[in-house]
Formats: sequence, C-alpha cells, structure tokens
Amino acid sequence: MEQTKTRPSPRTPAGAPAPKKAPPGRNAPEKRSRLTEKEKRGAQTLLAILFVAVVLYLLIVLIIAVFVWYSFSTPAESNTLYSLRIVTEDGNIKRAAYSASEANNSYGLYLRYSDVAPLCGFGIAGDEETVTLYLPEKGPVEHGDLECIVLHRNSSLIEVNGNHVRLSAPILFEGKDYLLPVSLFETYLTGLTVEYDEEERLCLITVPEKLDFTLKLHRPTEAPQCDLTLLPGEDSSEASAEE
Repeated sequence: MEQTKTRPSPRTPAGAPAPKKAPPGRNAPEKRSRLTEKEKRGAQTLLAILFVAVVLYLLIVLIIAVFVWYSFSTPAESNTLYSLRIVTEDGNIKRAAYSASEANNSYGLYLRYSDVAPLCGFGIAGDEETVTLYLPEKGPVEHGDLECIVLHRNSSLIEVNGNHVRLSAPILFEGKDYLLPVSLFETYLTGLTVEYDEEERLCLITVPEKLDFTLKLHRPTEAPQCDLTLLPGEDSSEASAEE
C-alpha cells in the first residue's frame, strides 16, 4: 500500500509571530474607495480646465468687442485725414479753418452750418428733429419756390427739392448748430468748389464772390393729366356718341 508523502510546512523560527492572513473581501472596498477618489480628482481637474477655457474665451470676446467699438468710435490718426478750410475766391480764410481731428469724425469729413451759412447766404428753419436749408433767393420769388434741402436729425436720408436721396454720412445736430458732411455740398450743390490737396492732406472749399447756388436735383415735374372719360374697355365712338 502506497503511502502519501506530505510536504513538510516551513517552520516558523522560535519566538517569531505567525503571519496573519488578510480577512477575505477586505481589499475590494479599499480599491473602490481609491477609484472613487481618483474619479473625483479627475472630474475636478476637468471642471477647472473648462472654467479656465470659458474665462479665456470670454476675455478674447471682450477684447475683440472693445477693439471693434474703438475702431468705429475713434477717428484714425490725423496724418491720414484731411484738414479743412473755407475760403473766398481771393484765397482769404473766412470764418473756418479745421484741423484734421476737428474736421473728421467716425462718419467722415464735416463742416459746421454756422461757419458756411453766413458766407453763402443760406437760411434754415425747423425744429429739433427736422430742419430745411434754403438757398439764397435769385430774385422776387415765393417762399415755396426757394430751392431747399430737408435734413433729418442723425439720419443720412435727405430731401433735395422734394427728391428723397441718401447720403454716405448722416446729418448731425449739435445743440443749436448742425454738422454737415462735405459730401452733401460736393454731390448736390453747384456754386461751391470742393478741392482736395493730396500732398497737404487739405480739403479746400471755395465760396464764389457772386453767390449763385443751385441744387443738382430739381423739383419733380407734375405728371400729365389723364383723360378719365375713356375707361378701359370702352369704345371711343360710344363715348363721343354719349356726349
């Protein structure tokens, strides 16, 4: 009969405590706890990264918005713009000489009505929202026959002798004065001479000695009256027979 040989267990040195066996199932909760803490740290890190990204995005948007606002609200450097003078035909400066920073704003090149009106004999009437600029009389005419331009506060829409047109820049009301774009006179008024000196960056407006201003757009002519006796579908012979 065979005898089963058993392997002798290692002996524990005398006086040494026997190794303790870990109780079953103890390591699993510790592992889950470590995983949970790691996930929390990962989520916190992700939230921190998202927060920083959102802050940077908002900061960039704010910088762009400020740059765009500043570009539209601030005129360019004066050395790239025109200064402005209003002179008579003999070359003498009359009432108005604008530096580039004074003549230009975010809309373009402007002059003051109070500077040009006394030289040109313009008249004006209206209220705080709409005014009408009248050209000088050319003789004994009725007030309604004067050539005129209707201007609206802070609007580029004007009426030239009853014709509705749009300027490239708005009319600006400033207290009791009016800022008028040079393009208004350059485009729709004859009599004033508007010239540009590219070397000196100067806009020169010359007022003639003999004031003879006209507007380039005239009052619309009345349409010919239609003969309402003949309606569509009626024969002219029948209409004449009825008469």
